[in-house]
Amino acid sequence: MRFSIYLPIWRDLSDPVPLRKTFEFVRLAEELGFDTATQGHHHFLMGNFSDPLTFLAALTGITSRLRFSTTIFQLPFHNPLRVAEQVAVIDQLSGGRAGIGVGTGWRELEYQAYGARYADRGARMEEALQVMKLLWTQENVSFQGRFTSFPELTLHPRPIQQPNPPLWVAGGVKAAIERAARLGDAWLCGPVESHDTILSMKRIYDAKCAELGRSPDWVLRRYAWISEDDDAIEKQVLPEYIDGLLDHWRESNRDHDRAELLHRIDVLGEPVPVREIADARLLWGSPDRVIAQIRHLQAETGIDHLILGFGTSLPMRSRLNQSFGSFEEMSRMVRLFAREVMPAFR
Repeated sequence: MRFSIYLPIWRDLSDPVPLRKTFEFVRLAEELGFDTATQGHHHFLMGNFSDPLTFLAALTGITSRLRFSTTIFQLPFHNPLRVAEQVAVIDQLSGGRAGIGVGTGWRELEYQAYGARYADRGARMEEALQVMKLLWTQENVSFQGRFTSFPELTLHPRPIQQPNPPLWVAGGVKAAIERAARLGDAWLCGPVESHDTILSMKRIYDAKCAELGRSPDWVLRRYAWISEDDDAIEKQVLPEYIDGLLDHWRESNRDHDRAELLHRIDVLGEPVPVREIADARLLWGSPDRVIAQIRHLQAETGIDHLILGFGTSLPMRSRLNQSFGSFEEMSRMVRLFAREVMPAFR
């Protein structure tokens, strides 16, 4: 099992190094043996990075082993030539430790602001994925598409990794999942789908991979909160986090599973227990409990690569720092996870 980590962001604009604590956390993640550090991508949302690739490039200089990727970069309304160049630069800066996870996102405002139609997101993604793979794997190439066209050229600098830096493609509906099988190096799933939803999506992905004659490769994202005290997490952490999660779902795109849950809560007025929501979607509790949860996921889905978002980060409109937990809490959690949980899967 490979364990990767979604990076929390702490900013202190009064500090000469505003992201000092984030940089310390990245060094800690490398020291503890995490595989890949990832970061998300949103425009016009406080606490989020509008340019996560520049952020990841900065991290290459303070690490030597840790890999870097995005979960997710909203590719459809950005120029795929520019994105392919940026990732290639990071791959060279890091000595071959760069990748990118891409998705369509869910906010129409971001598409509108960048001059793209939200309705074209799938078509734009299809084309952008083809362009990036073409630029990374071949030289002296041209492209004529609906959204992107260019004459014969060669991308420089060339990425170190061959045939290309890992390209993870996110998707939660059939068309997007099958796109990941066709055009991605791996399918990126999660982070808040229920166990049942993951299984149904995984069947779609596996079937498409079988049709294409390729081996399925996928990565699962999960939010996590770990400590020695299950009861304290259930009473002090889960209620606030689940409230934030539900608010996020009310404004974002959601699958049938989440829509049904919100219908139970908002329309029927059903008092759905916090633990019911958390057990189906989060990794939480004591080390032994988290080990059992991961083993259950492994047995049901065959997953061998988890990206953990400690502190249960979500897009937030009104917080400078996107992490739900403090730097001290998060550092304790990742140390506990590395000491007690990771060895159970080696």
